[in-house]
Amino acid sequence: MERKKTAVIFPAFGCKYLGNERELLEEMSGDLNEFASRAVSAVGLDAERLFSCRDGNFEDELESQYAVYIYSCAVSNVIKRSGLHGDFTAGYSMGLYAALCHAESITFEQGLSLITMAYRGIWDVASSLPFGIGVISGLEQDEVKTLIDGKDDVEIINVNNRHNLLIAGYEKNVKNILAGAREQGALNCKYLTFHSPYHSRFMDGAAEKFKEFCESLTIYDPVYPVISTVNRRIMTTWSDVAMDLVDNINRNINWLETMSVMIDAGVDVFVECGPGRSLQRMAKFIDGEFEVFNLQNLRLLLSSDRICSSARAIHY
Repeated sequence: MERKKTAVIFPAFGCKYLGNERELLEEMSGDLNEFASRAVSAVGLDAERLFSCRDGNFEDELESQYAVYIYSCAVSNVIKRSGLHGDFTAGYSMGLYAALCHAESITFEQGLSLITMAYRGIWDVASSLPFGIGVISGLEQDEVKTLIDGKDDVEIINVNNRHNLLIAGYEKNVKNILAGAREQGALNCKYLTFHSPYHSRFMDGAAEKFKEFCESLTIYDPVYPVISTVNRRIMTTWSDVAMDLVDNINRNINWLETMSVMIDAGVDVFVECGPGRSLQRMAKFIDGEFEVFNLQNLRLLLSSDRICSSARAIHY
């Protein structure tokens, strides 16, 4: 099969790990240990807890975000060293920071700082109010919109695929919508353990504070095109990135449409850079002819003829 294009995609925290991420990465490079060491210096990461948590169920949400970012950056380095840069890159939710590091728009340490500041700003707002997040599987987006219609305190914050989406808002309303979805025949409705309403208008105040921090950073033009999950534009300049960093806090995202943009552009190989395989699972209900590789079968991809010479051109 003739190769078309390749995209490198990055998961967010909260994903379930494979359990053997550390061993798989250490067989390929020393990047994981190097990034962990740099995170210890930069943000005081507890490296022992990072490596001892095999399932990704960190008790601390900020640690969970650091961990996914570190694993993601390590996988990114492996594939870039192989010569695979990808024609596009995108980050699911807070996976944006790893995608921007991959695209060399921010440094590894800047990514850690962005994670920290975003988390603190969001927590300052969310900790004082009874917010919640829920996942609905088995209903179409329009069916969930009908359930939400007329309720101002809950909204759809992300569409993962045709049959799976996330809602956020005040806890009582989120739980009521989940109950309504069950009555409508949803296959699964789950109230999540983390409650901060990411990607919603409830985070407008957090976005304003985050914008001030982003303005203090030196952000570079991405060397690979980055697809915005907020409005699906192709970001090629530092100003595009600066805007998207802020929008990612308080505006709804859509992973289904983000993937569809890349598929329509000719992408037939996606590489999930990070722990677990959450993005691969979501992709099962996204239309198109493509494959998703993750850390478990990354060696197979890098050693195959699925990636032609044009994809192995290293950017300097």
